[in-house]
Amino acid sequence: AEPVNALSKSQIQELSYLQVKGTGLANRCAEVIGEGSISPKTGQKLVDMCIEPKAWAVEEEIGRGGKTEKKFVNSKVMTRQTYTLEGIEGKL
Repeated sequence: AEPVNALSKSQIQELSYLQVKGTGLANRCAEVIGEGSISPKTGQKLVDMCIEPKAWAVEEEIGRGGKTEKKFVNSKVMTRQTYTLEGIEGKL
């Protein structure tokens, strides 16, 4: 199956349950396009943040003769379960 393209938050909110069901969109964060920086003021909070990994790596021990080295190697998702973190909030 082809990967699902990310949508904006407003596009996601316009969809019904039946439009999302079975598409893979429930596992995706809204797409944010652009560059810049955030300069929070005292007391401000981050709300409704979503984190979605775009690459996967696993730590592997490589070596012989008692000498091993830990190294991260590229991998892929082996489950269809949710892998996004959504609804994150906190003080900045």
